[in-house]
Order: sequence, then structure tokens, then C-alpha cells
Amino acid sequence: MIDDMDVARLMRAEVESAETPSAVVNIERAMIAGRRQRWYVRGAGAALTVVAVAVGAVTVPGLVAPDRSSTPALEMVGALAPLEPYTGKVPSPDTSRIPAALETVDPAVQYVRFGWLPSGLDSLQYQAGLLLSGPGVALIGHAADSPNPSWAGVSASLYPKGVTPQAPQVMGIDQRAPTVSTAPAPDVRGAAATFTQYDVDGTDRLSLRWRYAPDGWAAVDVAPWAAGQDAREIALHVAQKLTFSTTERVQMPAQVMEVPQNLRMISTTVNGPLTPEGWRWYAGVTYSAEPSTADPGRQRAKTLDVGFSPYFEMTDKIRAELQGKEFFRPPNTTVDGHQASFFAAADPEWCESLEVFDVQGMAVEIDAHRGTLDGQGTKGLFQRLDLAGAKPDWRPSLMVD
Repeated sequence: MIDDMDVARLMRAEVESAETPSAVVNIERAMIAGRRQRWYVRGAGAALTVVAVAVGAVTVPGLVAPDRSSTPALEMVGALAPLEPYTGKVPSPDTSRIPAALETVDPAVQYVRFGWLPSGLDSLQYQAGLLLSGPGVALIGHAADSPNPSWAGVSASLYPKGVTPQAPQVMGIDQRAPTVSTAPAPDVRGAAATFTQYDVDGTDRLSLRWRYAPDGWAAVDVAPWAAGQDAREIALHVAQKLTFSTTERVQMPAQVMEVPQNLRMISTTVNGPLTPEGWRWYAGVTYSAEPSTADPGRQRAKTLDVGFSPYFEMTDKIRAELQGKEFFRPPNTTVDGHQASFFAAADPEWCESLEVFDVQGMAVEIDAHRGTLDGQGTKGLFQRLDLAGAKPDWRPSLMVD
């Protein structure tokens, strides 16, 4: 069950995404790339999350039906016509592999990284653990500037043992996107593969699927963002160059220490820019007080969330450009000498929220439902964070160097 605080933040984020003025696009993306995505994966935001793109539920804020009389379709191979046999080149595969289908998904593990990406993508995102559709792994490259009215970019997904990928979900309704066509694909990393083409609100979505291990499915989805793109060629190149691991740990800008023993990590989310000049990034972890056998909705209903993002000074100029929108709540207290915003709801089932500003150039946010922390609450947990070495220019490691 979602609480009113979650609803308010989801509504605020949706308004922000639908009314983004061009003058503040970088500022808004800084927040959209972080806090909105984290709150969206809290359960009731399932119909809005960008992460769902990679796991078979395509639901992006601001999605509207295209005006076919004025918006030309992207000129990709397929273009809502049946797929033809692929005769292009297939690059040699990366040698890394996952030997057995994942029985469980460890949120602290970096299971996959991109080894190659086409041009035109501006940010990357990784999430592992309990996703909105269930346990899984999603690695996404987003294209910010695209005529595609839906999400545009490339995603790679790993599914646990026995889970089969589904068609994308249409925004706002309980309906899967219709299949346009399927066709055999060249072998991917030594396994038989298939192309499946979907009609997502009048635009193409191509999914390349194969088994990364016996009884374990992987998929690379491509939603074109520029005219002339061959989604099949992109999908094959991305799939062949993915690097897999079951031992590499997700890199974080700071470490969460000494959480209560009754909590367990259920998801990790990190995202950041692809371009050197980009400064937008976010890293966060979610813990649940519910057992792993509980319904996913219950696991997400009583959580502790800890997130890190770059802090920026809210100048009068930026405030004017934002036209009254606020991304950081006004400070009302201090924690360890840092300005902070603290809120605690009176309802015992509600949550406590703490935002601490300019901590070595970062903003630290802790949201905890009652019963997930000890008597020292969010302020006590902040004092136990390992912030040594934290830097505002931190970047996630989501692509092979």
C-alpha cells in the first residue's frame, strides 16, 4: 500500500516531466534521473516508472499518442511492417557469461555492463533486485532528444530462472503492446535468438531474446531515436558486446552502514550521464522489513531508502527558471553542521524523511517507514553512513572502459 507522501512525490514528478521548460532541462533532468525514479519503484508508481521499459512494461511519464498527420514515423528497418530475414553483420561475442540461470537476484551485484553503444544516448541506468515486474536486472541507455513519443533508447534485461519476457505494457491501461511480427535472429553468444517487433503507441519496439543460461532469458530492446536506424543491427551489436559477471559489486558514491538486522536490501538503482560534461547522477539502495517470501507489493510498502545525488546551490536565477518548482525541501534543521530538511508524519504507519544538503558536494536523502529504523531514526542512520571519499563528480560504472 502506498502512502500519501509517495503519492505527492509521484504527482510532483509527473507534473515536472510533463511541463519541462527548455531553459531548465539540465536542472530538471538532474532530479528526474534520481529521486523520481527511486520513488517510482516504490510500488504504486508502477504505471509511471522508466525502469519498467527494460522489463516488459513500457510506461514513461508524459507518454501521449502521436499525431500521425504531423509526426512522421522513424525510418527504421521494420517500421511497423513485418520483419524480413536479417542479412547484416554480427560482431563476435564477448566471452563473459553467467553459467547458470539466476535463482535469486542480488541487488549489490553488477550483473551486466554495456560493452558497446550507438551514438545519440545521453544517460545510463542500472537496477537490480526487486523490480516492478518482479526480480530481475535492467540496464538502460536513454536517448533524451528523439521524435519518438514513447521511451527511446536501448535496454538489456536479465530474467531469473523460469521467467519469460513479456510484451511491453501500454501506458495507463492494463494491456500489452500488440506484436507486429517475429523472425529468427542470428545466434547470440552461441544461443538461438529471436527478433520480436511490437507496436508501442504507433512506434516500433524491437526485442532480441536469447537464453544467457539454461532456463534463463536475456533480452535487448531497441526503441529508435533517429531516422535510418536499423534496430536489429543495434540490438545484435549491443547483445554480443555485453559483459556479464556474478561477482562484480555495484559501485556507490558512499556506503550505508549498520542498518537494523531485520532489514534486507531489495534493490539498487544507479544512473548517470554518458557525456563527460554531464553532471547528473543518482545512486540509491532500498531495504525492506518484509521477508523475501512476501508479496512484492508488501516488500515495497515498508522500506528504508537511502539516496545520493549531486547537490546544487538554489540561486535566485535557478529558482526563477524553475517557475516555482522545488526539488529540495527548504531546510528546517541541521545535522552534523549541514543544513537539512526533516519531516516526520504523525501517523505511525507513515514515514520519516531527511534530506541533508551539501555533504561533500552531495545531497543525501533518507526515507524510512516506521519500524524500519531504531529510535535514532533517519538522523541516526545519517551519522552512520560511510561518506569517506565521496565526491560530487562520482560516476557509476555501467559501461566497459
